[in-house]
Amino acid sequence: MSKVKTNRSSSRLAAVQALYQYAFADKTIDEIARSFMAGDIGREVIDEDEQTGTETFIPVMPAEPTLFAGILSSYAEHADQINEMINSSFTEEWPADRVELTLKAILQAGTAELLAYPETPTAIIITEYIDIAKSFYAGPEVKVTNGILDHLAKILREE
Repeated sequence: MSKVKTNRSSSRLAAVQALYQYAFADKTIDEIARSFMAGDIGREVIDEDEQTGTETFIPVMPAEPTLFAGILSSYAEHADQINEMINSSFTEEWPADRVELTLKAILQAGTAELLAYPETPTAIIITEYIDIAKSFYAGPEVKVTNGILDHLAKILREE
């Protein structure tokens, strides 16, 4: 992740990281959110040099508290609906049980934001989560992120 992120972008990345952690069910969403906002976790991302295999820790701008909390609150309130929508969006070629936790967290955060912030243009939300997917994946996961979030946006926002 070599791009400098804005606070809103950092909020989205932090929400993805928080939902990833939540998948392990060690803590509640509120506990995880407090750890992020206190700066205990989520301050850095790892940039791996593919040629040398070395890792560098890159500081991330602090998350915008309102957006970060709003995404997590939306997920907590609509988790069953969000997960059902995401799972039903996959195909036989790419079944939901094949989905890695990171990709699942990206889709969960994106869908939660689509629900919570109808005033934010769909294209901005989808582009932000595609950028997050690109920072983790170089393969088909980026297209999957685009396709599923676009599909769900049409359902959720009646576009």
